[in-house]
Amino acid sequence: MRLSRLIAGVVLSVAAAQAPAQGLDPGFDGGARVQITLADLDDQPLARPVAGTPFRILVRLRDPASERPVTDEHLSGWIRPVERSNGECRDAARANTLAGDSLPRGTTDLGRSLYGVRHDDGTVSIVDWEHSLASANMLAMVRMPQMPTAITALPDDFGFVLADDAGARFALDAAAGTQPRALPDIGGTGAMLVTPDGWMAQGDRLIDPDRASFTLPAPVLALRPALFDADLGRFMGVAVLTQGGTGFVADGAGLSPPVQGPPDATDIAHLPDARAMFFTDGSDRLSVVYGADRRITAPLPAPADRISASPEGDLALAWSQQSSALSVVDVATGQVVQAVHLNRAPLDQPLRDIAFAEGAAFLALRDLDFVVVLDLEQARRGAPAAARPVRIGPKVADMPPDAGPFLIQTTRGHASQTVLALHPGLSTAFPVKRDSGNATAPMNGFRIRGARPLGMAELSAGLTETAPGDYRAATVLAQGGPHELIVSAGPGRFTACLQIEVQGPVQSQMVLQLTVHDGGPMQDGRAIDLQLLDRRGTAQSWPARMPLILQSLQTGWREQVLAQPMPDGGHRAIVASLPQGIISVALDQSLPRGLAINPTTLEVTP
Repeated sequence: MRLSRLIAGVVLSVAAAQAPAQGLDPGFDGGARVQITLADLDDQPLARPVAGTPFRILVRLRDPASERPVTDEHLSGWIRPVERSNGECRDAARANTLAGDSLPRGTTDLGRSLYGVRHDDGTVSIVDWEHSLASANMLAMVRMPQMPTAITALPDDFGFVLADDAGARFALDAAAGTQPRALPDIGGTGAMLVTPDGWMAQGDRLIDPDRASFTLPAPVLALRPALFDADLGRFMGVAVLTQGGTGFVADGAGLSPPVQGPPDATDIAHLPDARAMFFTDGSDRLSVVYGADRRITAPLPAPADRISASPEGDLALAWSQQSSALSVVDVATGQVVQAVHLNRAPLDQPLRDIAFAEGAAFLALRDLDFVVVLDLEQARRGAPAAARPVRIGPKVADMPPDAGPFLIQTTRGHASQTVLALHPGLSTAFPVKRDSGNATAPMNGFRIRGARPLGMAELSAGLTETAPGDYRAATVLAQGGPHELIVSAGPGRFTACLQIEVQGPVQSQMVLQLTVHDGGPMQDGRAIDLQLLDRRGTAQSWPARMPLILQSLQTGWREQVLAQPMPDGGHRAIVASLPQGIISVALDQSLPRGLAINPTTLEVTP
């Protein structure tokens, strides 16, 4: 990795955060030397970012005594306009932890998720849902020629990529006002294959999200993301199936040795913990290769041409888009532990997509009116009630064959047992949880403006370790002016702050901080008391009722309430029931230009 010119360095004790110091210092016992640099997307030094232009944050951690890399740190980072910050750097790590993954408006979280949506009229929209809370925030809508391949995300380039019939690739930066830019030809011929997390193949050429390319001995038939990395919150590497049934695993280190499956194999899955590679070929037999030479063939209750592995790596699903039946396979033994057949109306439809979150598989049906939740632990035990339908919306007809995916495994949704289901008829994406009821509530989704969506990809731009002790993320800022970059390893570890000046117009506005207090139980529910404070902490008068969105950051629970003005100032909202844990509280109202009210959080205890 090429690092750009040093802009600021800090040395902090892991016991408590300190104010950053310019330059490098010998540090403290048990501390970490933190070097933060800025660069453009070509890794060239960058002294001042430009509003609306993506750039990179590069962080280097070294032990101050030995100069050895500090590895496996799970860094978080965010950038806030200095005029809007309401705390010191030393408080930033704790404040971010209490707020969970939801930060106030006007703050850019380096670990946030964005979504690229491909529409049937050629429009591509980029949605920042997590920072709008109440509704989708459209970063950009771009008219493009209709692209037949799925949209894919490039986290390291902070953008999305599509390809046309000829294999020409175009990138869209995840920034307001973005325009398509042509990418170099990868040198292959034939149809372009992509994965949602940035791997692409054309002919015998394979290209990874960091633009490195590989030449394979035969054309690629299938690309499947390797297993989910819970620490990094994303899928790492890719399993590759080439013509003739040969399988490979590709990651940042290169290509694995080839593994030979059935010569007419149609799909592949790689299970690294079990050192296993699974192959389907459209028949009722499953082929498994353990290690280098142990091979078994297991019977399936129904023919399958697709194989999907759970993120935990203990179960796999053999299925087909032409069938409503699937087989749950134990990875360790290669044996089927349960057969699932959706043979009762209205679920008697072929499968379209399969996605996973912790402990569950989610099955999108052909008509996209239902998502079936399959409890994998129940399935392992053979429980007949393991499959549960969740209604998403009306049936969707006339979908082109290249459409999809319509289920998105979100990097943040894995631990919360949630996937996103995209309904083209409603132009809405719905979070579906392992414990969702039998229908989704419209308020839990976010609408996507534009023509009918044909597919979706998630861009997660968190700080990841790209070499021992070297971490990076890409982001973009919407406005110019002074900002504060915060990089943290969490409370009790270290927090580093860096002042940066961003070129571009500054949006000056009055920002009020919403504060909440648990008013305790009442006869008809639980009370929440609210106040609005300016930057100096002075309470502000707000005579009207305040519509609020309440959202649990742990469970996905969401509620809309009205807070009433109180005689002694402030407001009070009565909520019938509040789940325990961290609750995000945001104003559900469009405000006049130049005025903003930052959301906040409330911790609900028993």
